[in-house]
Amino acid sequence: MEGRNGVLMEAGAYWLFYVVSVIGALVHWRLGNEALAAVCGTAAVLAALFIAARHRDGLAAPR
Repeated sequence: MEGRNGVLMEAGAYWLFYVVSVIGALVHWRLGNEALAAVCGTAAVLAALFIAARHRDGLAAPR
């Protein structure tokens, strides 16, 4: 996808990845599965890096 819709979809995908990873980390931690909590936490950090890279590169959707 190109243009504004593609940019918005990519940004939404990164945010969804972040939210699901954080929730997964919290749920797994609460259930006592520290290994999967660490994997989900790592995924959340990776998603945050993707989000930050989009803003740093100036690829954020225009308002």
